[in-house]
Amino acid sequence: MALDSGVFLSRFAKSIRSLSIDMVENAKSGHPGAPLGLADVMAYLFSEFLRYSPEDPGWLGRDRFVLSAGHASAMLYSTLFLTGYKFTMEDLKRFRQFESKTPGHPEVDLPRGIECTTGPLGQGIGNAVGMALSQKMLMARFGNIFDAKTVVVAGDGCFMEGVAQEALSLAGHLGLNNLIVIYDYNSVTLDGFREDSASEDVQARYKAESFDVYTVDGHNYEDIHRVFAPLKLKQDRPVLILAKTIIGYGAKKKAGTHEAHGEPLGPEELQNVKEFHQIPLDKPFWFDEDLRADFIDRNEEKLQTSNNWSINSKAIEAAMFLKEPISKELVDEIKKIVWPESVSGRDALKMTLPLIAKYQKNFFTVSADLSGSDRTAIKDGGVVRTGSFGGRVIRAGIREHGMAAIANGMRLVGLRILTGTFFCFSDYMRPSIRLAALSHVNTIFVFTHDSVGLGEDGPTHQPIEHLASLRAMPNLLLFRPSDPLEVALGLCFAMEQHVPVAMVLSRQGYTRTPDLKGLDISTGHAVVFNSAPPSSMYDYILYSTGSEVALAVDVAKRLSQKGQSVKVISLFNFKLYDAWLLKQSNPSVQAKTSVSIEMGSSFGWCRYAKEHVAIDSFGASAPIKDNLKHFGFTVDAILDRLSKHTAS
Repeated sequence: MALDSGVFLSRFAKSIRSLSIDMVENAKSGHPGAPLGLADVMAYLFSEFLRYSPEDPGWLGRDRFVLSAGHASAMLYSTLFLTGYKFTMEDLKRFRQFESKTPGHPEVDLPRGIECTTGPLGQGIGNAVGMALSQKMLMARFGNIFDAKTVVVAGDGCFMEGVAQEALSLAGHLGLNNLIVIYDYNSVTLDGFREDSASEDVQARYKAESFDVYTVDGHNYEDIHRVFAPLKLKQDRPVLILAKTIIGYGAKKKAGTHEAHGEPLGPEELQNVKEFHQIPLDKPFWFDEDLRADFIDRNEEKLQTSNNWSINSKAIEAAMFLKEPISKELVDEIKKIVWPESVSGRDALKMTLPLIAKYQKNFFTVSADLSGSDRTAIKDGGVVRTGSFGGRVIRAGIREHGMAAIANGMRLVGLRILTGTFFCFSDYMRPSIRLAALSHVNTIFVFTHDSVGLGEDGPTHQPIEHLASLRAMPNLLLFRPSDPLEVALGLCFAMEQHVPVAMVLSRQGYTRTPDLKGLDISTGHAVVFNSAPPSSMYDYILYSTGSEVALAVDVAKRLSQKGQSVKVISLFNFKLYDAWLLKQSNPSVQAKTSVSIEMGSSFGWCRYAKEHVAIDSFGASAPIKDNLKHFGFTVDAILDRLSKHTAS
């Protein structure tokens, strides 16, 4: 098949290059090399290949484009400006400036065509796999109207990161024949040449991962067309395209070297590049105005296409599916559950999930090969398998980081997704959790085996600093419930948020707290024991979370028997509790002695309590009873400690 639009593509690529290098030069920072090298591929994608509508950027039937190599953001902004998205010339001129619409790395901005936040290398690949998987799952439910593609552009940095390799391995296993990964194969890394740090046979590797692999000359439109055009009609497996490009293409001195990567070209090389590509030297931020006008003219037709698609009955059904509200009946049913007298956090989750699955059709779970332990598999939900995407349970294998990035991509498409693994392995997922928080992506991250209470597996698997670490993350809501009702209603609350939620659950049992019928999750706390003080001052206020709340109640009962006034607060979410306190007319809670009781680091508890029953060392491999005794989490040990404190 011949390509007859080479002149138009050349004009498009020239404009991408011109705007990108002037954005970097004007900002005095940025990455000009990748935009110069990839402009021809970008021009082809946005002119000949991708299905999109700048006037309807949220169109559910669109192809999705992800720039995993987020350092090439100037190229993405330039391309979206030229194709008619809501970027202005002023936006381009304010590249990398405070509160601009064009930050140093792309941040999710759907009205402007940016599908996800990228920059930390490999994350965009993980998100793209999640998007492609979501498209397949929607297609299984609503038919071929969701026969769309996800295209992701990545570089050496992405491919060397473990998160990308985990995600691509799962994509190959699942046979995602709507995923196209473009590797900017320029043989240059930030420090030097690729051969200094990598020598793997990329083609052989990804063929072994069940990808179809192609190589193209990234500066030859006919060759690009040769590979891409057939994929538009038929794609059997996920595809990897090695696009051989020249980083800094057109720069006399820096082209093909790492010096073109991460800093402005400078006046001399800027002139060299513009002369090479025949870009006017006397017109900063030059672009082909006729070309942009042509794209804007085309956008009316694209809008008509998206509008026609959106009135299809299946498209309307899918839109309602993705916007499904939280069922009032679900909350009512949860309140009717008869819980065992003692139930672990993970088993409370297991008892809740069938109800969520019953009332929320847009709800899916994914586990890192631990669903039997973390209890995240939806009973009778069906497993997503190669070529069969109608299930509600995804098995990510032992790929925690890839799982988290994939889950974020799925949530960006609109699927409501809950992940599962052990809490200690949140370390592997942290970059993806952080990006979810930064992007306000409402992925629900469930973590079980939350303390030294997991016992014999020992300190390698026992979280200590993890609660404090994740509580410190902006925009992340961390719940550590102490009761099955806190677990169940917490999950309902989590699904309504616009930020990610981490639900941290125990392996050992919770002893039921007396009365939580009036539980309000939005306050972040529950008063679970209260012996009224003789005056406005309590003798003790005990703050606790998780399975330790029952221990705190037992301590409170003993103190109360001695005539002490005590309040016990299950403080299952710090941020919500702080917000609730700010709304109170008399927010201070007065006590002679305030104590936190939690099997983790004491870090962060100082704003609530002066005394801390905590663990500021690593754990130990021993049965749970021995661990609790060793670390002082018994009623007698805590009472002894408090008596010594009051005596002093």
